[in-house]
Amino acid sequence: MEMIRQQAPQDDAKSNCVSLGKSCMKQWFLTAALFFTLVRASAQGTCAKITTTSGTTRMSKQYVRDGSYRVVGSIDSLADGNQRGYDAQFRVVGRYDCRADRTYDSQGRNVGNGNQLVGLIWQAAGK
Repeated sequence: MEMIRQQAPQDDAKSNCVSLGKSCMKQWFLTAALFFTLVRASAQGTCAKITTTSGTTRMSKQYVRDGSYRVVGSIDSLADGNQRGYDAQFRVVGRYDCRADRTYDSQGRNVGNGNQLVGLIWQAAGK
């Protein structure tokens, strides 16, 4: 009687990578490169630059108003995507760094994550 050995099918990717050698390593590096590219692209996506049809960048201004439609402050969107907040007397109350996704007050202290300029404007207005 002859004994026949059957090799179990290898389903997991690790054992498959061991048998493939360099091509598996190349696949891993390509996957890692794609992942880091997507992470970087999503981080830069928050820094939306305002461009005109001619391709130049421009700034925009948004006004923050209270319930009586009085201006309590404004937010300037800068050409690089960052924003700066002003109170009603046009004093800087803070800035938002879109790359770091952080808001800083007028003294440069970290206020928190995300864009919190409207909160700084309302705080400066005393409301």
